[in-house]
Amino acid sequence: MKAVNTRMKKPMHIMRAKLMKLTEYEKPKDLRPMAETCTVFLRSLEAKIDNPTQTFYAKMCRRSLESSKLVAVFHNEGMDAEDTIRLRRRLMKHNMDVKIWGMQVVQEAIHETKFRHFEDILHRFNLYVISEEPAVLELLKVAKRSGRIHLLGGLVEDRFMSPKQMQEYSLSPSLEVARGQLAGILNSSLSRTHSLLQSNQQNLATNLEQLAKGKVNTDGKEETEV
Repeated sequence: MKAVNTRMKKPMHIMRAKLMKLTEYEKPKDLRPMAETCTVFLRSLEAKIDNPTQTFYAKMCRRSLESSKLVAVFHNEGMDAEDTIRLRRRLMKHNMDVKIWGMQVVQEAIHETKFRHFEDILHRFNLYVISEEPAVLELLKVAKRSGRIHLLGGLVEDRFMSPKQMQEYSLSPSLEVARGQLAGILNSSLSRTHSLLQSNQQNLATNLEQLAKGKVNTDGKEETEV
């Protein structure tokens, strides 16, 4: 039985090889400068595929962030559905809500906005808490009680804060208490100023009264001697 050669390819006939070489397609040379070709290449890489669903969710995400005075970003350490529901119920008592958005949705929502500082702390397992009031102290208490989420940063009244800064902010007095303290300081300074202004008049009145009494006593003695 004759062996069949299956490893080595049979060489092409010389006339066919010349014909194949002659009819081979040659790409025309690009006469544009290298800077222009690189720009076109990078522009094609930056081109994004339009995703209407992602754009819709990004608009909703941006609307929720812009309407909130408190936005906190947490790292979700393996919370299941029951833990998330329990956390949402605890936060709802303080008028807070839990949001879970995809990373690409959040990146599109915060692009060129005041929330762009969140780009450094974004990853796949983020959990967001939003509220219309800056109740940072209540948020930290609920997060500490949960134990499965870790604070990465947040935006409190249009100010980006680290976890340490948010902890310090939670220890500061409320606006009503600060107003009361300021009113007490102003009242004490006003009363002190009033007392200082009245002291000169009181001293003058006392001196005049003493002079008047001394003059009366002197006149009485002179009449007695006469």
